[in-house]
Amino acid sequence: MFIKPTDAPHYMRIVSQRKSNTGPDGISKMLHTRSISRGCLAGTGFCFISHTGIVHGCGYLKVPAGDLKVQGLKDIWESSTLFNDLRDISKLKGKCGACEYKVVCGGCRARAYESTGDYLEAEPYCLYQPSGCRSGF
Repeated sequence: MFIKPTDAPHYMRIVSQRKSNTGPDGISKMLHTRSISRGCLAGTGFCFISHTGIVHGCGYLKVPAGDLKVQGLKDIWESSTLFNDLRDISKLKGKCGACEYKVVCGGCRARAYESTGDYLEAEPYCLYQPSGCRSGF
């Protein structure tokens, strides 16, 4: 059964861990799920359009990607800095950047933004400590 846990990106990490007791090596078995869903979909498989035409990664991430009164949705989707940043998981910082599950999780970019002012920073509610990650993240 397919489940899309809205605003719970860690769920995909947990599913991956449970599907394979080998840890992150089980991610390859999990990648098929990414075609259906992954943790945070902001700017990767979803966007939010406000009643005023402002496009955001999601309804919780209050960073504008563009304005439909100025440019088309296709142009915003393909060329906005926000969406291009959100799609490039190599730009994730802190423990999210070091996490072996970032492909299936990605952390909540809205919570990272609200906590730090940077949507690429670490997900503040994630309890998982990536392997090999130095303490202090």
